[in-house]
Amino acid sequence: MKPNEIVSALFSCAALIVSIITFALNYRNSRRSSVLARKPVLVFEYQDDLGWALRNVGSGPALNVVVAQRLNGQWFNPVRTPPLSKEGTFILRWLGHVNTTGLGATYTDTEDLPYTSICGNDLNKVTSGLVFGPWPEASMGKHWNQPLYQEPLG
Repeated sequence: MKPNEIVSALFSCAALIVSIITFALNYRNSRRSSVLARKPVLVFEYQDDLGWALRNVGSGPALNVVVAQRLNGQWFNPVRTPPLSKEGTFILRWLGHVNTTGLGATYTDTEDLPYTSICGNDLNKVTSGLVFGPWPEASMGKHWNQPLYQEPLG
């Protein structure tokens, strides 16, 4: 092979490698944009007059929402709530003004990808996947008839 042919072959290989890397990066960014366009992000908010609320500050609806409480590292009192539309808010009436437990919510997006939001000490953290649960459906309360949470005496 002549030196010109070797250089030409090397440039062709380099161009192919750059094309493959560019394609992979564009594909990854496209998939990430697709997820972000439909991703719900639930945060817990405290409202002085009503108590705790769950707000969707993400781009898509939150489906299959379950809210639970945490005390001493244990999750308890799971309650199924209605789906939350983009920019939707739902008042967590059964929690009232509770301030002795952490709060968490698990939910999915329209592609059934799971997410978890956790609130403790007024800090909200959102992660992909399930951090707690799931519970059997029969063991979950329903928002419309869930009794007001009574803080333990102590």
